[in-house]
Amino acid sequence: MGGDIEREEDMTEVNDAEHPTVPSHVRLELVHAYMQIVADACGADILHVKGAAIHPELSDGRRGSLDVDILVRPDHVDLLLAEMQERGWKRVTGFEEGSAFGHAMNLSHPLGMVDLHRKWPGFEVSPEDAFEALWAEREQHDIADVACTVPSLPAQRLILLLHYGRSGGQRAGDLERGWNEADGATREALVALSHRFRADLALAAATGNLDAYRSDPGYRLWHYFSRGTGGRFEEWWGRWNAAQGAGEKARVIRAFLIVNDDLLRAQLGREPSTRDYVDAYLERLRHAGDDVRRLVTRVGEGSGRERERRDAGTCTEPSGEGES
Repeated sequence: MGGDIEREEDMTEVNDAEHPTVPSHVRLELVHAYMQIVADACGADILHVKGAAIHPELSDGRRGSLDVDILVRPDHVDLLLAEMQERGWKRVTGFEEGSAFGHAMNLSHPLGMVDLHRKWPGFEVSPEDAFEALWAEREQHDIADVACTVPSLPAQRLILLLHYGRSGGQRAGDLERGWNEADGATREALVALSHRFRADLALAAATGNLDAYRSDPGYRLWHYFSRGTGGRFEEWWGRWNAAQGAGEKARVIRAFLIVNDDLLRAQLGREPSTRDYVDAYLERLRHAGDDVRRLVTRVGEGSGRERERRDAGTCTEPSGEGES
């Protein structure tokens, strides 16, 4: 495949006895720049999100990233993957196995780690329409002296807030800079942008207004991820409710029943055996049973407290005798 980048065998010897260790933030900037060059070489449209790509207005004081996040035009995902794999990048997790949202593939290389996104969780318009809207208002940001394509500042604000909304309260600075410190006009523009992407539920999860969307099919899933607590059963319950149509629900069932090859391989550090798969599956069922028991206990305790409140209210309620 095309491209003028020298092969990675000549680029990664940075930790041997003759070379100092490259600081992580420098390495990440180089990987951002590298990914832009690779994308240009194969003709793939990409947008850099998070990390070194964030606008200074939103990045002040933000903790550094551990990997590089790239959003790819959906039609160009296979093109970019083929180019990366030819250059020695290895799959760690696939799209369907990587998260409840099926949005990103994780790839590794001695250069670093890349999260390759085919969509952004929270955008309910089609991935193609979402990318096209972001691409139409893209900007350029120099990273390691390479002009990298990034979303506009308003889009970055929304993207970071949606990420915060599914991060269990982590990265609270993104909420602070993206929403709490924003003036009225900026918030209005952000809400209007969320309407364009049909991201109102996810934005509500980030800004603390999720209860207004209790009737939404995705409510339970975003409730689970926005809290950052609860068992896996609650996650799967949320995934089931959020799945629309027989095809999506079938994928949820499949994901629940089948052990994740990529994660098991990473945990073991080798190719799993049949016995490994059996053990992993039994462990999954055990955890699911524990989660169900905890959930039933909580529901029972909650129902008991509700009955006690009702009984107490009945006992103290005025009889109405003597009222005019």
